[in-house]
Amino acid sequence: MKKLKHSKYKNTGILFEMLVRKLTSETMSSDKTVTVDIIKKYFGKNTELAKELNLYNSIIKEQHKSEARALEYIRTIREAYTRLNQSTLKRQRYNLVKEISENFVFERVSKIHINNYKALASIYMLFEYKDSDNPKRLMECKNAVLEHTLLTEKAMLPKDELLETFSKQEKDTRLLAYKLMIDKFNNKYSVLSESQKQLLNKYITNVNDTEALREYISNVIPTLKTRLAEHSKHITDNVTRIKVERLSEMLCNVETMKKLKESHIVSLMRYMDLIDELNRIHK
Repeated sequence: MKKLKHSKYKNTGILFEMLVRKLTSETMSSDKTVTVDIIKKYFGKNTELAKELNLYNSIIKEQHKSEARALEYIRTIREAYTRLNQSTLKRQRYNLVKEISENFVFERVSKIHINNYKALASIYMLFEYKDSDNPKRLMECKNAVLEHTLLTEKAMLPKDELLETFSKQEKDTRLLAYKLMIDKFNNKYSVLSESQKQLLNKYITNVNDTEALREYISNVIPTLKTRLAEHSKHITDNVTRIKVERLSEMLCNVETMKKLKESHIVSLMRYMDLIDELNRIHK
């Protein structure tokens, strides 16, 4: 029985998602033309990669009410995959990975979080291998795809009445509602300090680019520790000083975090609050 292997370097669905998420994380940057150019070049109209990506999306985005229909649909898409020009596909994919590596650190880009990674990896296996190669493993891949594409009871329920009403409103009405929501968000966070706003902004704009966010936070944490250490020297109350020193020791270490979560950002913002308070006391 053949041993099946997944490769993110050869998974067109994952390569495309990596580029899209990198582009998303660059929305606040003035220069994102390189990523845009790569996407246009390799996933433009009539490229073999675009045709393959379309097959990935056909499976990922199509929702089915029954398992039988889903499996039949997967079988049809797999047959369509075999009709692609495989030699052209391999050459274009090789050049794509090469160009990504020339412009970015590929290992860093490849660590960008992709929500449907498991489903995309399973589709790759279904495209690359025949059922006879490893029936058990391929069935597991089909099940992983089914989990992603089968409609749940919740998904088949009627749409939320409020959302449906909102979607039917005139464009100007929807834009006004959106503006009010943004204003409310800005008012809610108007009390944040500049350092907290910067941290929150980095989290929002780099939520998909884990490595970029990790790199930013790895510079924030030592700064917080240094400031706490400086303030502890000026605290005359022994109990308070010990507490501050203990808090500094408890500051999360970014290297030990498998995945950066909202709770980590909230924790860092609280530390920033504490430092701001100590700044006011030790003026």
